Amino acid sequence: MLYIVGIGPGNEKYFTKECYETLKNVDLIVCYKGYEKYVKNFNKEIYTTGMKKEIERVEYALENAKTKNVALVSSGDATIYGLASLAYEINYKKNYNVDIKVISGITAATICSSILGAPLNHDFAVISLSDLLTPLDTILNRLKYALLGDFILCIYNPLSRSRREPFLKFVDILKDHCESNNINLPIGIVKNAGREGESYIITNVGDIANNLEDYMERIDMNTTLIVGNSNTVVVDNRIITPRGYLKKYLI
Repeated sequence: MLYIVGIGPGNEKYFTKECYETLKNVDLIVCYKGYEKYVKNFNKEIYTTGMKKEIERVEYALENAKTKNVALVSSGDATIYGLASLAYEINYKKNYNVDIKVISGITAATICSSILGAPLNHDFAVISLSDLLTPLDTILNRLKYALLGDFILCIYNPLSRSRREPFLKFVDILKDHCESNNINLPIGIVKNAGREGESYIITNVGDIANNLEDYMERIDMNTTLIVGNSNTVVVDNRIITPRGYLKKYLI
């Protein structure tokens, strides 16, 4: 049996009960080498690979799951930019015929929203700026249409040392959108959400555009950005997107 387990940010307090019980009872844990520190306390056999070895990791997990109970670990939730879809694809395409169960985890969007206040309290879109598997033009179109629809944006994988162009184009799109609509959308920047060194900044599109290099020094792959919509406000140093109760009930 293959269990695909989301461990949230890795801090054990964010493990769901089902996640904890699964990792406690499997025979083998398979994960990215950077996540080994989060699961080693379970005292299980652990197999790791590095970056860009996702297929190797999934195939190892599937092969072993023919005879063992295996946990294939993703950070966050395995169905949100995780390995769940790849495991299902390879299991079907290569006829491993392994039973799979996904164990849901807490994704960065919800943790970051709670840190910042309540910015995701209305319709939102989660978009990754990583163009390793998705063409950049596709990503940019999704950003433009999400802004056109006045969605709150939650941005994963914003910036890496080798990947600056998507973030720069993202800022350009935000700037153009704000200038065209005479608004200045609030942005929350959360780094290391749920992990050691957690921090956040509340700012806005104009400030980021005017101090771009400073912000790019701070933002990395462990950072999540939440961009408010036209109704989002900053209250008591927290970002809030109202659901509309006060307006509806005239409070």
